[in-house]
Amino acid sequence: MKYLQQQLGQLLNERKRWRQGSSSPRIEEAPVGGREEEVQRGYSSSEEGISVRSPWPRREAHLDFRVDIPEFEGQLDPDHFLDWLQIVERVFEYKDIPDDKKVKLVALKLRKYASIWWQNIVSSRVRKGKGKIRTWLKMREKLKSKFLPSHYIQDNYLKLHRLRQGTKSVEEYTREFEQLLLKCDLREDDSQTMVRFLSGLNENIAHVVELHPYATLDELSSLAHKVEQQRKTKGKDLTSKPTSRPFPTQKPPYFNPKPQTAHTPRNTPYCPSQPHKRNPKPQV
Repeated sequence: MKYLQQQLGQLLNERKRWRQGSSSPRIEEAPVGGREEEVQRGYSSSEEGISVRSPWPRREAHLDFRVDIPEFEGQLDPDHFLDWLQIVERVFEYKDIPDDKKVKLVALKLRKYASIWWQNIVSSRVRKGKGKIRTWLKMREKLKSKFLPSHYIQDNYLKLHRLRQGTKSVEEYTREFEQLLLKCDLREDDSQTMVRFLSGLNENIAHVVELHPYATLDELSSLAHKVEQQRKTKGKDLTSKPTSRPFPTQKPPYFNPKPQTAHTPRNTPYCPSQPHKRNPKPQV
């Protein structure tokens, strides 16, 4: 900073001499210090009103990366088509593209079979004397009618109706439930959607969740996940603790043993290893 102030002071002195009528000497250019001095170019002299500005334009941070519409080749895969359609909608929203340019931009990204199909649509409308498709809403309807089968929504609605948690975790069940909702494009109230989600949960989790308040599907799913984690924690605690036998508080019932009868010894053979008594021989 001091070096820059010295250079500016020399330039101001030379400028005063030139104004006074003296011959202006040749001023040597100050060496450029590279990137380190570019930061200091915002310095301004308040006395003479001279400011030094950077010659390089400032770049905005959000323009450093490129966002573009992906290509679509017309694959007969409804899931791939819906993903591509959602990306197109997000790009339109991010770039704030006007409606009169959306159709042309999407038409440029159609490849192979999709490009041939769109060209046939345009040619057919010209032959029939119809006007061009100028709105994105109408073009999207044409794309859906071609690349989204009619039975696709019915099949996904049936999967959603039969969806149950079963052996899946709450997180896996919630993810599959929301994906089917997007594919079916249901237009129902939030209360109906939450009842549908609650009916698919396991009973041991659903009964606990019903006792707590919730207002949205996100709150309901997070509450079910919390209940599931608590049940897992309690199960681990029960298995880790040793089960102690309860101490009996009552006296056992009185047991009357049977009286032992006198045992009459039998005639046992003599064994030299054991001290058995010999039976006396009967006297004749």
